[in-house]
Amino acid sequence: MRSSYSQRGFTLIELVVVIIILGVLAVVAAPKFLNLKTDAVTANLQSLQASLQSANSLVYSKAAIDSQTSLESGEVEVNGVKIATTVGYITASKVNIPKAVEGDFAELASPAEAFTQDWGIYDVPNSGVYIFPQGYDINSNCNLRYSVTANAAEPAFYDLTVTGC
Repeated sequence: MRSSYSQRGFTLIELVVVIIILGVLAVVAAPKFLNLKTDAVTANLQSLQASLQSANSLVYSKAAIDSQTSLESGEVEVNGVKIATTVGYITASKVNIPKAVEGDFAELASPAEAFTQDWGIYDVPNSGVYIFPQGYDINSNCNLRYSVTANAAEPAFYDLTVTGC
């Protein structure tokens, strides 16, 4: 004998299987979404590097017009602000970089000093200037190092480290 009763909907087993599959997908996808802070900090550092390179192009152009590209120590004026130069490039110092690049910088006296600004900037003798985001320090491997060497083939040097972001 045939029943005229028809089934509609899911069985309990089908519902449990779907919930398990969704749980597994969530566990697999969660690390990707939890890693967004690292991606954001890295993108900010890359953006800062691009801003510094762009500012350096402008400063170098002004220095070339003023015949200062061979001077160990020079100075150009950009938008009414005097910026120190080394062979035409922005001199790497915690006082000079904020004049050339727009941002909220804290000029630090020590590499581990706490700050509330967006960026900490610290001079390292004979190594250049280190710029790192809020919440990090010079030892965190999340920074941009900028230096200018007068006798190098490419005097302006940018070293982006993001392994610790």
